[in-house]
Amino acid sequence: MIESLLRQFDKLNVWQRGDERAPHKPLLALWSIGKCLQGEQRLIEYDHVHRELLCLLNKFGPPRKQHRPQLPFWRLQNDRVWEVTEADRVKLQSGGDIGPSIL
Repeated sequence: MIESLLRQFDKLNVWQRGDERAPHKPLLALWSIGKCLQGEQRLIEYDHVHRELLCLLNKFGPPRKQHRPQLPFWRLQNDRVWEVTEADRVKLQSGGDIGPSIL
C-alpha cells in the first residue's frame, strides 16, 4: 500500500509554465503528511488548511497578488492522494473549478 501511495505522489499533477512550477500541491501534501506524522487527525477542516497553506505559499511560493489555497485543496482529489468529505456540498463555479468560498 505504501508503494502505491508513493507512486501517486510521484505522479502528482503540478501546474507548470516553462521553468515555473506551482508549489501549491506539493506544499499542501508535505504539510498534511507532516501533520499525520505528528499524530494529528488525517481529516482537517478546510479553514485550518486554508490558513496554514496561505502562510506557506506566502513564505515559499512565487510572488502573487493573491494565492488561492482552495485550488490544491480541491484538485488533489484528482491526483488520488486527497479526500474532501462532503464534496457534494461544495459550490463549484461555472467552469467546474472551486471558488474562494468552499461552502
